[in-house]
Amino acid sequence: MGHATSIRNELSPLLDLLIHQLDAEGSATQRAYFARIKRCLEQAHYEPELVTSMRELSCTSAVGFSFSGDASPLIARILEKAEELARDLEGAPQPRH
Repeated sequence: MGHATSIRNELSPLLDLLIHQLDAEGSATQRAYFARIKRCLEQAHYEPELVTSMRELSCTSAVGFSFSGDASPLIARILEKAEELARDLEGAPQPRH
């Protein structure tokens, strides 16, 4: 469970900043998209449960959203961090049930 907690601790504050920024800009669709990802991320207790959130983050550019000059750096940082964490996650041993 340590990896899941670590990933949440690193991504949640960035997602909070982005969600707040999108809310301030009135970008409701983008806000809802990232709020849903954050909820899924927060509900994950084990590494395999993070797969959906990480996949959705990595596919953000394919969704076709356009972001303001204030939101773009946040998106870039989130995607960079998600990619880094996904690489770490791939190397982590998975729990056996």
